Amino acid sequence: MQKNKINTVSLFSGGGGLDLGFAVSGYNIVYSSDIDDYSCETLKLNQGKQDFLKRHAVDCSDVKKLSASIIQDKIGAEIDFVIGGPPCQSFSVFGKRQGLKDPRGNLVFEYTRLIEELNPVGFLFENVTGLRTVDGGEVYADLLEALSINGTYTVSAHEYEVADFGVPQFRKRVFFIGSKYGKKVPDMVSTHTSPGTLFNEHKPYRTVSEAFRGLPKPIKDWKEKPNLDSHVGRNHSQRIIDRYGSLSFGERDHKTRINKLDPSKPSYTIIVGSDQGGGKGHIHPFDAREVTPRESARIQTFPDWWEFAGTGRHVIRQVGNAVPPLFAAVIANHVLKHVFDVKKTISYADIINRLNLEYLYE
Repeated sequence: MQKNKINTVSLFSGGGGLDLGFAVSGYNIVYSSDIDDYSCETLKLNQGKQDFLKRHAVDCSDVKKLSASIIQDKIGAEIDFVIGGPPCQSFSVFGKRQGLKDPRGNLVFEYTRLIEELNPVGFLFENVTGLRTVDGGEVYADLLEALSINGTYTVSAHEYEVADFGVPQFRKRVFFIGSKYGKKVPDMVSTHTSPGTLFNEHKPYRTVSEAFRGLPKPIKDWKEKPNLDSHVGRNHSQRIIDRYGSLSFGERDHKTRINKLDPSKPSYTIIVGSDQGGGKGHIHPFDAREVTPRESARIQTFPDWWEFAGTGRHVIRQVGNAVPPLFAAVIANHVLKHVFDVKKTISYADIINRLNLEYLYE
């Protein structure tokens, strides 16, 4: 199967991290869906910006109202692969960990329902690592069983630290990869590590200072036109400015409970906030302010040309919920090899080039 012929459906698409990464690696994204209006608008804004970003149906809909027939009617093509990361707050160590007692937790089984209906060759399901320990591991075991769709799919589960693959951020996530025909997908081998523990041909972790390299100064008013999409800062009081300015690298502010970034290390995990808002960036390493949504997007490896719909918390939620596109492209390559038997995939250097992330390696 040719990699550009792998018709892929994206569910819970959010701001497009998985969509973008898989498209970079040659998958043909034919359908995307999310319930959030701003996320849907973001997906539409970026279609056609690069030759690998084909125009396709974007359905702003509740996943509970979707069915295979609805999706097939929109695309009129055979579906080979499904990607998605259902809302993870109910399983996260940062949330209340209510698991399936939280309505969002039940959305994972809407994903399995659509997998069964669509019957693709394979799928990828992303979630937080906290999923593994909810209810003593029962939710995790139930999910593994559900994803197998009565034995139709062989499901491989792997936990990854995205910093180990060149993302300038510490962010652990679990990925379930389902494949027909009994194929097990092996673990990926890391390519980056701490500078003090370099081994084989590993590169050192990418850092906050590398992620922010070349960025202009942000503006402070969303009503103005920024010199870079979403590069708009918050208006802090002098009290907050003084407090942030007094912090050392890595130190946590006792009131906002966010950390000052260390320029020589990857960022802390980008956090989202609650459904009511509250999503914040971390504290800039050199300026006494919180990082802008665009700086958070840089940490998540979204290219500067990727536009986000909305302002403030609408953007940070899209950014914080996303799978880093760089990592998405890496794991997409891995799936090509082990699910679709594609021998030659795009190189890591070409992924960096397609995402315009060269500043990470200058």
